[in-house]
Amino acid sequence: MKYNTCMRAAIWLWLFSIATAQDAPAPYLQVPSHRQLEWQKQELYAFLHFGPNTFTGEEWGRSQSRPDIFNPTGLDTDQWAKLLAEAGMKGMILTAKHHDGMCLWNTSTTAYKIGNGSWATKRVQTGLDIDVVRMAAASAKKYGIKFGVYLSPWDIHRDPAMPKPGLKGTIYDEPQIFGDSSPGDYNALYVEQLTELVTMKLADGTPIELFEVWLDGASGSDTVQTFNWTGFRDVIRQHQPNAVMWGHQGPDARWVGNEDGFTLPTNWHTISRTQDDVHYSGEELELGVRDGRYWTPSESDARIRDGWFYHADEPSKSGAALMDMYMKTVGRSVNLLLDVPPDPRGLIADIDAANLKEFARLRNATLDRNVVTPDLKTSSSSVRAGDMDSYGPSRAIDGREDTYWAMDDDESTGWIELDLDTVYCVDGFIVQEHVALGQRIGGYTIDAMDNGGTYRAVVSNGTSMGYKRIDLLDKAVETSQIRLRITRANAVPLVQNLQVLGSRNCTGR
Repeated sequence: MKYNTCMRAAIWLWLFSIATAQDAPAPYLQVPSHRQLEWQKQELYAFLHFGPNTFTGEEWGRSQSRPDIFNPTGLDTDQWAKLLAEAGMKGMILTAKHHDGMCLWNTSTTAYKIGNGSWATKRVQTGLDIDVVRMAAASAKKYGIKFGVYLSPWDIHRDPAMPKPGLKGTIYDEPQIFGDSSPGDYNALYVEQLTELVTMKLADGTPIELFEVWLDGASGSDTVQTFNWTGFRDVIRQHQPNAVMWGHQGPDARWVGNEDGFTLPTNWHTISRTQDDVHYSGEELELGVRDGRYWTPSESDARIRDGWFYHADEPSKSGAALMDMYMKTVGRSVNLLLDVPPDPRGLIADIDAANLKEFARLRNATLDRNVVTPDLKTSSSSVRAGDMDSYGPSRAIDGREDTYWAMDDDESTGWIELDLDTVYCVDGFIVQEHVALGQRIGGYTIDAMDNGGTYRAVVSNGTSMGYKRIDLLDKAVETSQIRLRITRANAVPLVQNLQVLGSRNCTGR
């Protein structure tokens, strides 16, 4: 009898555990593709605007100078890549063709290319490469950073509304096929150029792998040209399936809404329009759309100088100014694409290089001070199905990308407590959602326990969390206990990472 009672109890507990246990959380609405997740991890990389404008002082290349204007005296793409890598930047995107239409690679689609200038002629005579895109890609690979290209859809060189008196009667006086009412097919030309870039190989025959392709929609002309975005995207997907495509509204990454290196404190990774739809305003893109129809995270394109191309009379932003920009982009879950234009020598200017290095020093001094280790004691308001091994709060501090703290599906608010084991002077936090399963969290607060044993809010205005949020305090607090509270979420929150920035002494940042 006693045996049967025990058996019945065991069976009942087993059945109860089956009835109450929960599987892993289901994806919430839109989720990122693998390429989008990998792209988001890059966080910070460089834009390199380089071409005829570098030598004419222009931004858009309306002068339509001949290729001889391109004459760098000391071009060294290795210098670019080495410097960017040392500055902690994960990649670089080169303007293979800007609005002026002059191509930096040895294209077969047009005579308007640097390969037809005197600089290239001299290099060929000495056996040197003249394909700047290929050279830059090789340098990026050499120094372990990623490579991408910008190919302007608008092409002044082919636009009949843009005067070109200096090219008349030369081999550069080419058919004006840009525009829906113009003879010829500009979209076909663009597809040819795009195909050349996405199938390009290094000198040793190794295919170039692109991490991003920039499809800028800017135009300064009244000429109406309907771009075949679908066809452009198909070419990229076919040949560079891992490349993220940037456009005003995607399809993979969107404009942040301004060119000044910031976004709003609240930023959603989703929107509800595509590149083919009516464009959102800048303010709408800064915010995004909570629970939108498409996963289209933001990228902030900003500049180290006032212009995109190098101009000697423009100041270079200090390391501190760049750090402020970083906090208002990467610190708010937005990738930062920082323009660092080479000068007429074909080198990144000394002052820009110095400011990039100071920027890197400030980032490291600020962010490389995580006092959390995986062995610290944690607790939480609840744990999904009581499964501490899979979903306990310790999963938020184990340093892994595939684990997270989670509660049951019917819970949208809760907390994690972290015992730092000793008193620290804490002045910042890094928190991350497990966005592989969607963006859920819309409000959070971080508390620090004071000397009297009372929790006090030190971050009280946290809104969207997303891929990564960095919160720095105006003044360090002494504490040994931290609590992260999720105050609002549209589905069960998944906290992937909680870091606490601080030190044993209170000297401050």
